[in-house]
Amino acid sequence: MNIQQQIITRFLLAPQANYDQSHTLRVRQYNQENRPLKPAAVLIPLVPRHGSFSMIFTRRAEHLKHHPGQVSFPGGRYEPQDIDLIDTALRETQEETGILCNRDSIIGQLPSLPTISGYIVTPYLSVIAPDYRPHLDPNEVDELFEAPIEHVLNPMNIRIQKVTLRGKNHNIYSIPFSKYSIWGATAQMLKLLSDQLWYEKI
Repeated sequence: MNIQQQIITRFLLAPQANYDQSHTLRVRQYNQENRPLKPAAVLIPLVPRHGSFSMIFTRRAEHLKHHPGQVSFPGGRYEPQDIDLIDTALRETQEETGILCNRDSIIGQLPSLPTISGYIVTPYLSVIAPDYRPHLDPNEVDELFEAPIEHVLNPMNIRIQKVTLRGKNHNIYSIPFSKYSIWGATAQMLKLLSDQLWYEKI
């Protein structure tokens, strides 16, 4: 069994990990009026590279209202025409990056994650053809890049930063890669995926 097969098998068979309770508390602090969270979905695209996988990330456009310039996975909010949240993830990925993906390439999902911007986001993992050709929507995305799974899921690269939000101290995850800093909800998803895959044993 090669590394690609090991990663997929462990993801499918390992019990799902849970997000940090501190993240949930942080979201509650921002949503004190207890407004309903809007459904959304992202795709975690895995690209076969050199016997393993790389992950595709986007850097959000600087003019966006929510999280401008932040590194994220392609995705967005559920629309009435979407069949389900998988459809949302696939549609948004194509609209933002031009990458075509079908339902058969989805290998599973992570637990839904609430965010401080008022969404409840469901991440789906998918394997993408290595010869994909991106066509970025400049209204949504400034940049697309890949990072090796061995880097972004390595616990040694997942750092904890202390921040103050609305007068309260919080710990958030961040993962440096090249010139980028991956943090926020995206880093939460990567930390959970790292825990679930028992990365240190791969």
